[in-house]
Amino acid sequence: MPFFHSRLALYALMAVLSVVVLIGHQALPPMDRDESRFAQASKQMQQTGDYVTVRFQDELRAKKPAGIYWLQSSFARIFGPDAIASYRFVNLLALLAAVFALYHIGLQLYDPRSALAAAALFSSGFLVLGEAHLAKTDTVLMALALAQQWALMKLYLAWQNDQPPPRHSWLWFWLAMAAGILVKGPVLPVLALLSVAALCLWHRQFRWLAIIRFWRGFAIVLLLCLPWALLVSAATDGAFLSTAISGDLLAKVKSGQESHGAAPGTYALVLALLIWPATPLLIWAAGQVKAFTGRAETRFLLAWIVPFWVMIELIPTKLPHYPLPVLPALILLLIGGVAVLAKPADGTAKWRYYLGISLRYLGIAVGLMLAFVVIWGAMTFGGETSRQALGFAFLGLLAAALAAWFGHLWICQALWRPFFGMIGAAMLFHMIVFSGVFPALSRIHISSAIAAKIADFPTPPAAIATSGYQEPSLVFLLGRDLLLLDPTEAALFLIEAPGGLAIIEQRHQATFLDAASQLKLGLATPIQLSGFNISKGQEVVILLYRTEIFDATVSKE
Repeated sequence: MPFFHSRLALYALMAVLSVVVLIGHQALPPMDRDESRFAQASKQMQQTGDYVTVRFQDELRAKKPAGIYWLQSSFARIFGPDAIASYRFVNLLALLAAVFALYHIGLQLYDPRSALAAAALFSSGFLVLGEAHLAKTDTVLMALALAQQWALMKLYLAWQNDQPPPRHSWLWFWLAMAAGILVKGPVLPVLALLSVAALCLWHRQFRWLAIIRFWRGFAIVLLLCLPWALLVSAATDGAFLSTAISGDLLAKVKSGQESHGAAPGTYALVLALLIWPATPLLIWAAGQVKAFTGRAETRFLLAWIVPFWVMIELIPTKLPHYPLPVLPALILLLIGGVAVLAKPADGTAKWRYYLGISLRYLGIAVGLMLAFVVIWGAMTFGGETSRQALGFAFLGLLAAALAAWFGHLWICQALWRPFFGMIGAAMLFHMIVFSGVFPALSRIHISSAIAAKIADFPTPPAAIATSGYQEPSLVFLLGRDLLLLDPTEAALFLIEAPGGLAIIEQRHQATFLDAASQLKLGLATPIQLSGFNISKGQEVVILLYRTEIFDATVSKE
């Protein structure tokens, strides 16, 4: 397979990825809640020209540093501030950079074909592609983590091989860390610290750390990160950093934040789903830990993965994207098991061989399980577009079945060609799901349905308020001037804003109507919408209220 040994194959993979992700960026409506919060804050940053403080409407958004908002607002200025795809574009660039870096790290461990397979397997994973479709920090952080760890790996291998350290690797290490701090706070410093500590404990010495040039690097991090920290502290009287540390970081460490708590071991249980189609290789890697410690390259990968994984398992808050910084290293380890399928000559070891084969088939079946979950989702949340959603879902099932067939051929033949076929079919499955099925789940895209109804009005509302249903996606679609009120305030709003529109969730309807009756407010027949709020996990009915319009001609008759 000479093509798969060439650098041209890497560029072809990156081109295919670009098409797959860009289609999804355009097709998928704004999602709640984190994506829409990031996108709206970035939009406001561009609109106001305030690139120091991060705000969602008038509320200080002290969840993450300003780096991701700088990136998103820059691309929104180029591609347009109203399209959610503008805020997602930076994720595509981060994904391509991660694939490029992963390929070149793979060249240090394997031949070019295996390095390409690692890059393809990584970029076709369910979690990686899913996060690349959302305008959040995590794909960018993953690319920066890969850059940081790649530089650290070069320094470590130079020490292990008694070679002079690469000239600028220490600089790239600290630059990537500084960028990571500006994007998501302390995650990358913690990753580096855990990796270095694991290697120092393994070798029982610390002198090799001199090649990292700690004091120079620390000065670089301060030079790049401190100015914004000082500016935002001055602009908010210290409230931003205080809230970020105590209200976000420490809250996640102490308890499960925002109902996202789970027991230790959760990530190990769901890993098979998160990394499919790489799942069949997991059992092989679990049995090779001792062999991995024998090589400096794979020993570094273990130091990259294990301490960080233990940390996120112990933290009470659990979110699917937390393992992203270590997934590249995990995939690099797994790819070594692709061709290890030979039947042993020794009959006593046959049971292990057949057990391994059986577990690989279970790993391949994960794709089919995901496909049936997608079909269930299409049937449950398709709503008015259920036919379209089901059509895409069954196409996804065909793609998952094709991936399973290629996986079967790979197990039977132990060849690379069917393995690449399995990766290609899995990528097709993910493209169908993220670009076809999810956009067609009309019952979960309530904000988009509300915005579409408002756009159809003969005369646009002079102002809009909402009570009950107050998801960030609605703010992104309708603008920062959307008023978030209680039902009584919404009734007062319609008096004070002639030609205004009140969006009322049915649970607040009785209180709203009581207030309107007391105010002698004449209401037109409301427009009704229904759907499923995925952020709260509940059915909702939405009513759009406007005041009655007095018609003088009708009065005279």
